[in-house]
Amino acid sequence: MRIGYLDWKCFNGADTKREMEKQGHCVLPFFREGYNEPVSDEFVEYFLSFVKEKGVDLIFSYNFFPPLAEGAHQAGIPYISVVYDNPYVYLYSYTVMYDTNRIYLFDSDWVREMNAGGLSNIFYTVLPGDLKENTPDVGKYACDISFIGALYNEEHDFYSRMEPGLSPYMKGYLNGLMSSQHLIYGEDLIKDALTPDVLGELYKALPLEKERTCAEPDYYRFLKYVIDRRLTSIERIKYLALLGEKFGRENSIDLYTLDPDYSIAGIRNRGIAEYETVMPRVFAESRINLNVTLRSISSGIPQRCIDIMSNGGFLLSNYQSDFFLDTLTEDGSAAFVQGEDIECYSEEGELVEKTAYYLSHEEERKRIALNGYQKVKKYYSLEKFLKRIL
Repeated sequence: MRIGYLDWKCFNGADTKREMEKQGHCVLPFFREGYNEPVSDEFVEYFLSFVKEKGVDLIFSYNFFPPLAEGAHQAGIPYISVVYDNPYVYLYSYTVMYDTNRIYLFDSDWVREMNAGGLSNIFYTVLPGDLKENTPDVGKYACDISFIGALYNEEHDFYSRMEPGLSPYMKGYLNGLMSSQHLIYGEDLIKDALTPDVLGELYKALPLEKERTCAEPDYYRFLKYVIDRRLTSIERIKYLALLGEKFGRENSIDLYTLDPDYSIAGIRNRGIAEYETVMPRVFAESRINLNVTLRSISSGIPQRCIDIMSNGGFLLSNYQSDFFLDTLTEDGSAAFVQGEDIECYSEEGELVEKTAYYLSHEEERKRIALNGYQKVKKYYSLEKFLKRIL
């Protein structure tokens, strides 16, 4: 096929283009400003000319973009998008309804929500793994425990901007909700508590306007971009501080994050880990790779977890129900198995207990890491993923 590939700066872009060509497709990269706007007539005009000139059969992009969906609909060609961001407001664009779309999401709860709303062109998938054969410099990124991810503690984040405008009661109400949610994975306790009256108060404190070309729920931005990010920030910092306290004196713990100056006792902050070069080696050389999922991801397996296993790393993650969901095989063999392919924790005591266990059970840890790599290779590699969806 002649595949039009939106060539924006996304994860796995170069490897995806190479794999498509390896599978015999003609890849036709294109790019123009306006692709990521809610509406862009200029982009659609450019896109239609590109499709006609190049004889494009199908469009592909990581993440879903309304101008691209509009152009593909007008051209009458399929548009495949693989969404790895969550939250993602453009999934509520009216252009999602076009029958030329085939949209893949990695969160099964989100897929069920969309399907229940009548969108039969949205499908569940585990995100693809770009498997690496790592031969890192010995010791350069070696550590006992590592965490790579944002702490969402920037000075002017949404919650910090909203908080001064909240009443004492509303501050206590939100803190209570977050404290309760902190105890539970796999079930959203906050969404139903954001009643119209509560949302009205939040809007007064932080007037987040909905995009007029989208049908996003009233709660969506406040829950996903404001509250869930604050909850994730609290959890990540709390868990890291706990690990630093329990293990930091005898074990090396590395944090890779956006703020190179943020300090946590017992932990070495190494700043940003570049995705293509540094991150794979951190995953391969860390004895334990910690994942603390962004709370807006309800059930899905984050790309970070797949990347860890794709590089042969041992994954210790919070519980996410999609680890144990299999949509590929009848016998369930494509699901991840706790204690065999991955390891999960459901609360901070279990996190400490399992961290201590796997730091002292080296052969078992290595076996689980190898099994995780083999599971991704067998079912979720980029090669097999593209063959399925194309």
